[in-house]
Amino acid sequence: MADINQFRIIKELYTGEQLTVYQVEDPKNGEPGILRLIHQLPLRDQWNQLYREYEAKITNYKHLPAVKVLDVWDRKPFVVMEGNEGDFLEKEQMLTGKQIDQFVDAVVYLHKHEILHGKINRFNIWIKENGEIILYGAGERAVFQPDRKITIQDDLKQVLSILKNHSSLAESHFEGISFDHIEELQGWILRKLAIPKPGLVNLGESSTTVFGLPNKEVIEREEPKRIVPEISPAPPKEKRKSGALFIGVAVAVLLIIVIFSINFLKGGAEKTSIQASEGKQETAVEKDKPKEKAAEKKDQVDLSQFTQVVPSWEPIKHASIKLAGHEYTLVAAAQKQDDSSGKVKVFVLSQGKKVGESPEYKGSNSPEPTSYIDSFLTVTSENGQKGLLVFGLPGGLGISEVIALEVQASGSAKQVWSDYGTEVKQSKDVISVTGTELSNLSLKNNKFTLEKK
Repeated sequence: MADINQFRIIKELYTGEQLTVYQVEDPKNGEPGILRLIHQLPLRDQWNQLYREYEAKITNYKHLPAVKVLDVWDRKPFVVMEGNEGDFLEKEQMLTGKQIDQFVDAVVYLHKHEILHGKINRFNIWIKENGEIILYGAGERAVFQPDRKITIQDDLKQVLSILKNHSSLAESHFEGISFDHIEELQGWILRKLAIPKPGLVNLGESSTTVFGLPNKEVIEREEPKRIVPEISPAPPKEKRKSGALFIGVAVAVLLIIVIFSINFLKGGAEKTSIQASEGKQETAVEKDKPKEKAAEKKDQVDLSQFTQVVPSWEPIKHASIKLAGHEYTLVAAAQKQDDSSGKVKVFVLSQGKKVGESPEYKGSNSPEPTSYIDSFLTVTSENGQKGLLVFGLPGGLGISEVIALEVQASGSAKQVWSDYGTEVKQSKDVISVTGTELSNLSLKNNKFTLEKK
C-alpha cells in the first residue's frame, strides 16, 4: 500500500463512496494520526473550507481531534487529524457510562461552536486503547450532500440511534421522546445513567431535577406540617387525675432505681471477675507483641523521602506489589490547586527512585487532598509479571470514576480501563466494580481481562 505524501499508511480503516479513512504515522516524529482522503475532486474547495473553519474552532478539546495537516495527494484533498491506537466502535459493542458521557460531550462542544456533525455513526466514533472516545467526521456530510441541509434534529436522532444500539438503556426509554437541543438530550442521558456532572446547572438542569430532591426536602413535601390545635384549660376533675398520674409515675421511677441499683452491684462483682481474667490474657498476649511489631515494621513503606523523589506532590495512598522479583511501591499523590480542586497521579517507586507514573486525573471537589482518591486495590498475574491497580476518584452522590492501571515488570504503568461506579470490592484475584452493570477486572493469562455481568 503506497504512502500518502509523507505519511506512512499503517492500515485502512474504512472506505465508502465519498472517502477512505486510514490509520497513518508520520515517519519524522513517529506520531500517529487518522487520514481522511476524499474521492471526488470537485469537492476540493468545500472540503478545504470545512476543515479550515473546523481548525479555527476545534483546537484542544480531547474528545474531538485537532487538524494536523490539510493537503492534496494525487489531486485528491485529504486531512490528517490527531489519532491514537484504537479502533472504530464495533457493531455489537456496548458503550460504558463514561464513554457515553464523552461521546455526547463531543457533540455538545460542536454545537456550542456552531458546527453540526451530520453523520454520527459508529464509523466516526473512535475508541482509544484506554477506552476514551474521539468523534471524527464533523461537518463532512454538508460537503458530500450540499443540497441537503443539516439540522440539529439530524444530530439528535443520530445520537439517540447510537445510544439505542450501543448502550444498556432499555428500548422502552426511547419511545415517544424528542428534544430541541443537545443539552436537553444530555440531561436526559445523565438522569438515565445517574452520572454526576458538574456543569448541569449550565445545561439548564439543577442537581435537584437531575438527581432527585434531598431526603429532607422530600419528607417536607410528602408530609406537610401538622396543625396542632390549642388545648383549653382542663377542668378541676382533670387536675385530680393528673395528680394521681404523677404519683404513679414517681412510684414506678423509684422502683426502677431500686432494681437498677441491685443489678449495678451484681454487675460490678462480675466485672471485677472478668477484668481479672482479661488481665491474665493480656499477660499472655504481651509475649507475642514484639513479633507483631516486627511484622508491622516490615510491611510499612517509608514515604518520608517521597517529596524529594517527586517534588510538589503529596502522598495520600500507597500499596506494595512484587513483579518479576522486583518490589514496587505504588503511591497515589495529590497536588492541590485551590480550595475546591486538585490533581491526582499514581507513581511507581523502586529502591527510592521513580520508575513509572500514570496520567494526571482530576481530584474531587474537596479542600482536603486526602479525599481525592479511594479504593486503592491491587492484584498480580499468575506468573507475577504484571500487576493491576484499581482506584476511585470520588464524585457526587457516592459515585466515583474508577480507573484501572496495568503495571509492567519494568515498573511502567498505563491506563487500561475506566468507568463510573458506586462500589469497588476485591475477591482474591478479581476486583469488582458496581456501576450501571457489574464489571470484574483481573489479569488472566498475563492479560487484562474485563468481564461484565
